[in-house]
Amino acid sequence: MLRLHWQKITYLALFICASNISFSQNKLQYQLDYDVKKVRFGYFLGVASTNYKIKYNRAYLSPVNPNTFYSITSPSTTGIKAGALVNVNLNDYFDFRFSPLSVSIYNREILVNDSESYKQGDKAWFEVPVQVKYKSERRGNTRMFVFGGLKYGFETNVVNKKSSAGTKLTKTSDFSVEYGFGLEIFKEYFKVTPEVHFSHGLKNIVNPNTDYTNFYSFVDKMKTHNVTFYIVFQ
Repeated sequence: MLRLHWQKITYLALFICASNISFSQNKLQYQLDYDVKKVRFGYFLGVASTNYKIKYNRAYLSPVNPNTFYSITSPSTTGIKAGALVNVNLNDYFDFRFSPLSVSIYNREILVNDSESYKQGDKAWFEVPVQVKYKSERRGNTRMFVFGGLKYGFETNVVNKKSSAGTKLTKTSDFSVEYGFGLEIFKEYFKVTPEVHFSHGLKNIVNPNTDYTNFYSFVDKMKTHNVTFYIVFQ
């Protein structure tokens, strides 16, 4: 089910890219001097499919867990993103870009024993992605590109539950690797860019604790994972 959700986002982006490439032929070309300007600004809106990648620890199979927690998973949920973008043209094929202001709202969920749902509620994160983009040559009014980079995020409306021992269960910051692809579509007065981003958390956001009445005690690592479809306007 989760794979199908990601595939739908990817197929939608590929369909938009293919459609715009086909319709861009034999048309008046816009903004042929677009890359002359070194720095350009824009904004973006995005819809994300998000979940946690969970790895159990040794205690999960030990006597302290007598089948109390036999399944801990994270189903896919939806998040929304918005922010500003700064793009620096390095040369004909490479750009450097980052977001000085990016807000994401996630409502991630953890499913325990296939029945108990622990919804975290809407959490707002400030995220700062830094990326290098490799772009192709223009074909009419379109241009494909791929990119890769890193992203740092921290939670703003912190409501962090604690174990009975007073230990915070999860961390309020994250660090991810991010990559993806997109299509630049040049219009007469602006440029619109559909993009697909894949983000994999590098940081374990679970704090170790030994409160065995809580399922977090049986999680060794929990990392974030996002697939996001963006529309960027510049």
